[in-house]
Amino acid sequence: MKKKSFSQKILFNNQIMLIFSVVISLAIWVYMSTGTSNDTVVTVNDVPIQVALPDEAANAGLQTFFENSQTAYASVTVSGNRKLLGSISKDDFIVTANASNVDHADTYNLPVSADKKSTINNTFQITNCTPSKITVEIDTESKKDFKLLPKFKYSAKNDYYASVTYNNDTVTITGPSEEVRAVSKVCAVTDDMENLESSKDFHASIVLYDENDNELSKNYLTLSATSVDGTVNVSPKKTVDVKATFANKPQDFDVTDDIVTIDPKRVSIAGKQEDLDKVFSVSLDEIDFSTLRNDKYNNDTLKPIIPDGCKLIDTNSVFKVSMDLSKLQRKQITVNKFAVKNLSKGYKSEITTKNLSVEFIGNADDLKSLKTEKITGIVDASEINGNTGSQELPVKFELEGNTTCWAYGSYLLNVTISK
Repeated sequence: MKKKSFSQKILFNNQIMLIFSVVISLAIWVYMSTGTSNDTVVTVNDVPIQVALPDEAANAGLQTFFENSQTAYASVTVSGNRKLLGSISKDDFIVTANASNVDHADTYNLPVSADKKSTINNTFQITNCTPSKITVEIDTESKKDFKLLPKFKYSAKNDYYASVTYNNDTVTITGPSEEVRAVSKVCAVTDDMENLESSKDFHASIVLYDENDNELSKNYLTLSATSVDGTVNVSPKKTVDVKATFANKPQDFDVTDDIVTIDPKRVSIAGKQEDLDKVFSVSLDEIDFSTLRNDKYNNDTLKPIIPDGCKLIDTNSVFKVSMDLSKLQRKQITVNKFAVKNLSKGYKSEITTKNLSVEFIGNADDLKSLKTEKITGIVDASEINGNTGSQELPVKFELEGNTTCWAYGSYLLNVTISK
């Protein structure tokens, strides 16, 4: 038999061939792990874009506003060894918009670049940064609250009243001062709801408008809410008279229609039916007769007193009250008779004021019959609250046999209270 050569002995030796195969495989793995053929490309998203303003701009209160939340972030693409790139994240990069030329409030298109942080491995390369430019608004920041208004039609059937309530009726807008100033009103926008018989819930979008009722963009602005839930409330309504009320009016002084006029004379209110059934008029704030002389008066500051459970629904809530007392007369009388009432047990009083000159208002005949001896100044001691010593206390006047005249002005008596 022909002898095998040395190379044939090696090729047909299983143990040698096994060792040789392992060595070759290891060499290929090392080559693949470290060689350029194992390079890869990775894109890292949501890297925040930083805008460093010059000191002069920052000291002027200027800030950076992004068009929306998405435009405040960049994507960085890198290439390098697959194993090394497997552990990188957005925290390994700094993305910067170059704002070195910013010196006043305006809209700027700034170039964007990406760098590696010094703490990470430098064996990979940044190949791209998206976006390469970004539009931002540079301005001072403003913040303003707006009451939400309905931008849709709503109504109720006859004898009913419709009103709108929101789960939150205030929207706060924050952003560049110029953009915030442009907002004139903030509205809830949804489908119309008309001729309703019962209350109806709704969901509405929040839309911004300028003073000319043009819709505004929300870019660069931050809103406390972009939508709102609400209800069109439907309730019964009723029309009632408006009444004037008075303090310190003489018991028998007749306030006739030619003396007092009210505009409007009637108003509409809404509420639950059981509450409306108890209401027959709406009263205005009291008019104090002690402040009235024989003159003409006009008042448009009196507020209506709305009964519990009801709501005034007329759009004009200003009530004009006119009083004509010019036909009356006035008379100066010296009062010298005084008394203290409601003095607590165990206390004593001494009135040290001897005379008061008081002006009285009334018709000529009643004033003619009003004499000094028929007038008593009354001090209500319940107001002293346990205080003793000399003090000035308000005085009211009782007119014996006369219930149509009144004292004009306010008066004080010197009274000494002791135990």
